[in-house]
Amino acid sequence: MSHKAEFLSRDEVCAIYQCLDGHIHLKYRTLDIAMDPCDFHQVADVFVEALRILRKTKQLQKPEESVTEEVDLKNMETLPKV
Repeated sequence: MSHKAEFLSRDEVCAIYQCLDGHIHLKYRTLDIAMDPCDFHQVADVFVEALRILRKTKQLQKPEESVTEEVDLKNMETLPKV
């Protein structure tokens, strides 16, 4: 990874930046995930969809209600990138 980067977005605990090698990095605290632009678009779509659902759920939810959905992360189908 190159030492220079162009920040695309950042906040107190996270940032998204592009290094000079063309990788897009998602940095959260000490975690730094580098990906190619195609993978970044997929990750960004997942984040956008999650935000949309959370906002919709929050608007429909009464204060005393909580929404819980169990997700089996161990058996979740994801495609490995080599």
